[in-house]
Amino acid sequence: MLKSNSKIKKEAVDIHEEFMPYQTKPLDSKYRITLGNRLTRLLGRRMKTEAYQIFVGRNGDILLRPSVSIPSNEAWVYQNPAVIGKLRKGLQEAEEGKTERVDDLESFLEKL
Repeated sequence: MLKSNSKIKKEAVDIHEEFMPYQTKPLDSKYRITLGNRLTRLLGRRMKTEAYQIFVGRNGDILLRPSVSIPSNEAWVYQNPAVIGKLRKGLQEAEEGKTERVDDLESFLEKL
C-alpha cells in the first residue's frame, strides 16, 4: 500500500467487484482529475453523492466509492442492525402496498 503522512488508522478493505474501463482523464496543473458532467450525472441518478472514499490497491489502482453523510443524531439507526432491518422491512412493505390508515397517531404510537 502507498505510504501516507496521515495518522489515521488504516484498515485493508477486501473489494471483490468487477471494474470496466470508463475513460482516461489527464491530470491538471495541480495534479487533480475531474469526473466530468457525464459521469457525475450517471452517479447522480443513483444517489446524491457528497464525497468519495478513496481506496488504493497494492498495485496502485485507485477506487473512488461515492458516499453521503448522515447527520450524527441519525447515525444510531445505521449502527443498529435490528433497527435498520425493521426500517428496511417497513419500507419494503410500504412499497408493496401493505399499509394501513391510522386516524389517531398518538394512540397508535402508544400501542407500539
